[in-house]
Amino acid sequence: MIRPILNKTPYELWKGRKPNISHFRAFGCKCFVHNNDKDDLGKFDARSDEGIFVGYSTSSKAYRVFNKRTLVVEESVHVAFDETGHISSKYFPSIDSLDDEMPREISVRNEIHVETSPNSILASANNADGVSSVAAELENEVSSTAAEQVIELTSITPQHRDVDIVPREWRYARDQFKQQIIGDPSQGMMTRSSLRNVCNNLAFLSQVEPKSFVEAEKDESWILAMQEELNQFERNQVWTLVPKPENSSVIGTKWVFRNKMDESGVVVRNKARLVAQGYNQEEGIDFDETFAPVARLEAIRMLLAFACFKNFKLFQMDVKSAFLNGFISEEVYVKQPPGFQNHEFPDHVFKLSKALYGLKQAPRAWYDRLSKFLIENGFSKGKIDTTLFIKTKGHDILVVQIYVDDIIFGATNESLCEDFAKCMQGEFEMSMMGA
Repeated sequence: MIRPILNKTPYELWKGRKPNISHFRAFGCKCFVHNNDKDDLGKFDARSDEGIFVGYSTSSKAYRVFNKRTLVVEESVHVAFDETGHISSKYFPSIDSLDDEMPREISVRNEIHVETSPNSILASANNADGVSSVAAELENEVSSTAAEQVIELTSITPQHRDVDIVPREWRYARDQFKQQIIGDPSQGMMTRSSLRNVCNNLAFLSQVEPKSFVEAEKDESWILAMQEELNQFERNQVWTLVPKPENSSVIGTKWVFRNKMDESGVVVRNKARLVAQGYNQEEGIDFDETFAPVARLEAIRMLLAFACFKNFKLFQMDVKSAFLNGFISEEVYVKQPPGFQNHEFPDHVFKLSKALYGLKQAPRAWYDRLSKFLIENGFSKGKIDTTLFIKTKGHDILVVQIYVDDIIFGATNESLCEDFAKCMQGEFEMSMMGA
């Protein structure tokens, strides 16, 4: 408050300087808060979350921000503000919309319009006594029906549609009147098929990714996902349980949990992966070579252009748990998985015969295994691009491009693609991604 006589604020009169208000921000403006979930961030994940500025901390110099991703109000000093926009009505309704949705008494008036004609007037004159009795009965019925409608409608308080912040895949049971046949035009149509898929996912799949085994063991769906991962280890004969060696280092293991989603953002699978803590490996002891070639984006573009020039289809397939198929020559020992220790031999460790996700040599081991298999089946490796494999049969050509565990292939004769898919499925566990 400025003193009119001195044209100064009380703070300036007391301290002798103007107060610093550079930390003040427009309430409700868009902002971006630093993402502190370090364990869950990938290389291409955003380092900040979009939020709404809602105030200042009472215990520090931090700002209070409503995080749109986590739907939680958090305090942080690492905030970037964008005061040029306006607040979204999705989270904070306007005063006008609140006023429109205040419950009010609803009156129902039923009016009866009767079309008259000369003939009907003469007929009604002859039956005056009957009409008066029917009119009295109809009046009583209409008044009772109107009273029931008033009681029913006044007991309903409208809900604000924009405040609903439930994720889209959960929006299958919105609060709306049964009489509202048209529904909300701004929302997409929910078909019976999509509704069935949503209900199945909500019933049997977890929507939340746990950050540790302690959180995951509380949900049966994640326990089944971990058991499925260990079954994959048994099928691929990845390791062998042995006594702990005395003069060898043992690498720890950790569970990583991810939700697999479809193109609509609906969770279709809970994936648990056991990874090795490869940062504890020592070069020359636990691993030697780690380099594995990866297809460049320019090479994939050239393959697409070549397919268009030759007028043939390209197919894509994915190798399930690809790194578990690569053989390793070093002696590597890992601890038993958290929560799945052997009760008879709790102090034993696993000796790896194949690569494990998280090991530094895992990408190299997988590439060596795949390239050796392709060469044994008549493919030739590219001299410049070592991720490109070519096979010829007469005047036809089959081209295979490798990008870690994703394989893109096509041929001038589609029968070659079918033979290649059968060959790969006979050696590895594959899943076709389509053409």
